[in-house]
Amino acid sequence: MIKPEYIQNLEAKEDILSKMDCHPINGEFLKFLGEKKFTRVYETSSIDSQGLIRFNEVIFKSQQGFYLYVENKTQISAEPKFNLTIYYKIEQYTELFMFLLQLLKQYKNATTDDRTIKTKN
Repeated sequence: MIKPEYIQNLEAKEDILSKMDCHPINGEFLKFLGEKKFTRVYETSSIDSQGLIRFNEVIFKSQQGFYLYVENKTQISAEPKFNLTIYYKIEQYTELFMFLLQLLKQYKNATTDDRTIKTKN
């Protein structure tokens, strides 16, 4: 996979970033990330024939300095599907690992449909 232009430009000014690819993620992952305290630093989008905006690529920057590259792989009339690649400084590996586990756990909890509230009769 070719690095996004934003990351290439960032590396030209700073250091080379390491890369971690995650498994494809189904569901409203892009919406979930948009609700987090991440800064959206880059995106490519298009408008479809119905006038709806489709985000093709989005890069978020976390407070820790990680860059989350989200690529929309959703097919027409199918469940949303995204590829996630994280760019980071190699000395942040341990912090990244903890960050990623927490992020994916939060996403799983946010998208679990079988959570119910039990009440006493």
